[in-house]
Amino acid sequence: MISLYAQAMINFSYNLSPILKNNLGSIELLRQKILLTPLSPKTELHLRFEATASRIYWALIFSKQKSINKSKVTKLIINRQEKEKLKKEDQEVLKYKRALDYIGQNWLVAKKLVTPKDVINLHKIASFGRFNSSEKNLKQLLDYLQKASDHPVVQAAVTYIQIINMAPFTHGNTKAASLLALLFLYKAGYDFRGFLVLEQCWHPDLIIYRDNLTPLLEDFSKILANKLEKTASLEPGTYEPMVGVPENFWELSERQKEILTYLEQPNSSITNKKVQKFFGVSQITASRDLAKLANLGLLFIHGKGRSVFYTKV
Repeated sequence: MISLYAQAMINFSYNLSPILKNNLGSIELLRQKILLTPLSPKTELHLRFEATASRIYWALIFSKQKSINKSKVTKLIINRQEKEKLKKEDQEVLKYKRALDYIGQNWLVAKKLVTPKDVINLHKIASFGRFNSSEKNLKQLLDYLQKASDHPVVQAAVTYIQIINMAPFTHGNTKAASLLALLFLYKAGYDFRGFLVLEQCWHPDLIIYRDNLTPLLEDFSKILANKLEKTASLEPGTYEPMVGVPENFWELSERQKEILTYLEQPNSSITNKKVQKFFGVSQITASRDLAKLANLGLLFIHGKGRSVFYTKV
């Protein structure tokens, strides 16, 4: 299979080489293994949280934010306070986290089409800067990606390099490219239980792949398969402690467990005031419970200020 695309300023080609085909086959087998591996709730929570911290770290590293480190990313996620004034580089951490939450909440196995406005909105959530390109060119790329019958992994890689080459934003193009690639994977149901650190899989020298994408697809799919192999080989119930994260961070109180149980009802949500009323606790205690559940990746945060409410992941 050979795919060619040439329209406006977008021009690229690639083919389903034997190497790529073999890598995609390995990815499918590993995906099934990851989906079917039994894990305790604590282990799954730990692996997903660690993957989220790593996603943010590698996204910022590839964006040339050299002052960041994994420990600092983890600390910011654990102690996230929406009203706290932060340096711009620290804001970047929380913005990328919100973008990951947005994808998980709105695009997992979604049937809707991705539009230029969706891409612009995703970038706005994740980064600073503004759109500085042609919506027409962006729409042409999105139309191609969504009409083609490519494997989701191929779709993600093509998305990434074309957004990098297009550079539609004044700042944050690398992050936008990686997030949009992740969005397409989630849209196809390739979330790998939230364990995949996609941001760690990209080739550092993309300039050589501007026209013929086959080598990029081969490299990317091989790296992705290797990462999934490592994840799939984990023994159920085991994980490595995270530096800077106290062990009791993973433990939930009975009240926090009851909040999660309440939110298992279809279309349910909860607010700080509801927690206060249901459990007879103070506003501060309710805030701490909800913040911990959100920081663990168990709740989605919606809205701002007094209109904030929470739903279960």
